[in-house]
Amino acid sequence: MKSRLLIVEDDKDIALMMKEYLLKEDYEVYTAFNGEDGIKVFKENTIDFILLDVMMPGIDGFTVLEKIRGFSSVPVIMLTAKGQQMDKILAFKRGCDDYIVKPFDLVEVSLRITAILRRGNNINYKNSLIMYKGLTIDKDQYKVIKDKGEIKLTKKEFEILLLLMEHPGRVYTSEMIYNKVWKDTYVENDNTVITHIGNLREKLGDKVKDPIFIKTIWGVGYKVEKDN
Repeated sequence: MKSRLLIVEDDKDIALMMKEYLLKEDYEVYTAFNGEDGIKVFKENTIDFILLDVMMPGIDGFTVLEKIRGFSSVPVIMLTAKGQQMDKILAFKRGCDDYIVKPFDLVEVSLRITAILRRGNNINYKNSLIMYKGLTIDKDQYKVIKDKGEIKLTKKEFEILLLLMEHPGRVYTSEMIYNKVWKDTYVENDNTVITHIGNLREKLGDKVKDPIFIKTIWGVGYKVEKDN
């Protein structure tokens, strides 16, 4: 079955150029030329991947991404003429999976899409179990097994680990983790997530400088590594 891509880009020439190329790469491609239509198309169709421009009339790409992240974890690559570090950090904080600065090469875009769609190949899913680098996570019984022994986690620690394991390669900010696990409004400078991540790493035996399981993306958040 073909993967379904949504291109949200206000420059119609760029959007149609990408569409033509990706159709030849055997994707099913939808287009929208502003943020409002992008959200509408996404809600009305089953979309596997989004290419999202940042600078658009009406609501910008960051806002579109934030709205989509309120109800979906679909992979998103941000497309922008901006190359400043802070723009990249903002994009990742809002929940994007990758970031490409214009002008870009269409071959590179296609390769990045393929890599993200294949993410998680190093994680083995079997029914309610997730197996990753010696860990076995039983989603139904809230158990984590390492080296044939159970690691005793709190409910919140387990839910943080599960969130990261179910979305390998995706960076989660402290705010995103707090919203999804505690299901409450995040307060700036709240160290709750940092504390739980620290406790979780200690129980998993993760080294501070070179962790096996939970990676820190400095200035952004946390992730479980995907298979490159």
